[in-house]
Amino acid sequence: MTWLATAPSLAALVCPSTGNDQADSLDALRGLLVELLRARSPDVERAIVDKGLDIEPVLNAGPEGYAGLQAFARSGVDVLATAIEGGADWTPGLSPAAVAQIRFWARNDVPLDAVMRGFYSVTSTLLEFLSEELADLPPEALPYLASIQTQHGGQLMEAIATEYEDEVARLDRSPAKRVASCVARLLAGESLDAPELGYELEAWHLGAVAVGPKPELFARELAERLGCQLLFLPRATETAWIWLGAKRAVPFAELERSVLSGARTDVSLAVGEPREGADGWRLTHQEAQTALAVMLRRPQRLTRCSDVVLSAALMRDEEMRRFLVEAYLRPLEECRDAETLRETLRTYVSLDYNAASTAATLGVDRHTVQRRLRRIEEAIGRQLDTCRAELDIALRVELLTQPAG
Repeated sequence: MTWLATAPSLAALVCPSTGNDQADSLDALRGLLVELLRARSPDVERAIVDKGLDIEPVLNAGPEGYAGLQAFARSGVDVLATAIEGGADWTPGLSPAAVAQIRFWARNDVPLDAVMRGFYSVTSTLLEFLSEELADLPPEALPYLASIQTQHGGQLMEAIATEYEDEVARLDRSPAKRVASCVARLLAGESLDAPELGYELEAWHLGAVAVGPKPELFARELAERLGCQLLFLPRATETAWIWLGAKRAVPFAELERSVLSGARTDVSLAVGEPREGADGWRLTHQEAQTALAVMLRRPQRLTRCSDVVLSAALMRDEEMRRFLVEAYLRPLEECRDAETLRETLRTYVSLDYNAASTAATLGVDRHTVQRRLRRIEEAIGRQLDTCRAELDIALRVELLTQPAG
C-alpha cells in the first residue's frame, strides 16, 4: 500500500463542523488545497523523487544529483502551492533551486528530454496526490487544478528548456568545458595527454568534493596551505570536485589541521585517501564520492572515506540495512523506557564499550548503566560483547538514514 492510499482525506484535514461551506467559493477551495499540500509536503516530495527516478534513473547523477533532485521536488511543491494561491494572476517562473538543478543536469550531460520527463513526473505526482484527496470536495476542484496545469505547464516547460540550453551554450564557450571533458575521459580510463588540465598526473593525489559557498576560493587556499597543485572542477552551484597533487602523500592529520584551522567554516570536504599516479587519481576521486554520500546525510567539516566506507556500502544495501536495524535496534522499541535504553546503548558504543565513561557522560552511576545494558541484552537476545561490530554499524546506518535535523 502506498502513502497515497493511506493519506487522510482533505475533508478530515479541515474542521468537520464547517461542512462544505468553505468550499463554496474559489478562495476557500484554494485555501483548502494549499493547506493540504503544505501539510503533506514531505510525503509529496518523497513521492516526486521516487517517481522521477523510476521514470528517469539518469536524473540521479550521483549523490550531488540526488540532493539537487530533492531540492527540485521541494521547489515543485512550492510552485504548485503558489500557483493555486495566485490562480489566473500567477506569473509562471522557476525557483532558484529548480534553475540550479536544471543547470546541473545540463553540465552532467543529462538529456533535455529526460529533464522534461522529470518535470512531467513532478506535475503528475502532485496532481495524483491532490486528486486522491478530492473525494469529499466539490466537483469543480479537479478541473480547477487541471486548468492550472494547462494554463501554465507549457510556459514552465519552455522556461526549463531555455535554462538548459543557455547553460549548454555557456559551457560550450567556457574553458571549463574542455577541462570537464578531459576529466570525464580520464575517469573513464582513457590515457591521454591533457596539457589544458595544468595538473601533473604522475604524482601523489588526494581527491575531494567541496560543498559550500565559493568552493574555488576554499580549494585554492587549501592547496596553498598544503603546498599542492590544484585541479578544480565545478559541478553545481556550491559543489566542486578537487584534486590536490604533490610529490608526497599528504597525511590526513595535516589535511585535517589545514581544513579545521582555516577561516572558511562554511565549506565541507569529503575526501579519499592519498593515491599515486593516474590510477590513484581515479581511485581517490571514487573514494571522495563515497565519502560525499555520507557527508550529504550528516554534514560535517571533514568526512574521510576510510572512516565511513562500511556505512556508505550499507546505505546502498537496503536488505542488509533493514536486517541490522530489525535485529539489533527494533527490539528496544518494545521496552518501556526505550529512549533511555537507546541513548545508553549509543553512548556505550561510542565510548568503546566503557561502562564507567558511559555513566559519567550520562550523569548516572555505573550500576545503573550495567542494569540498562543487561536489559538491552535481554531485549535483543544477545550479549553485547558478541555483536560489537554489528551494533556499531546498525547505529551508524540508522543515524545516516534518518532525516537530518
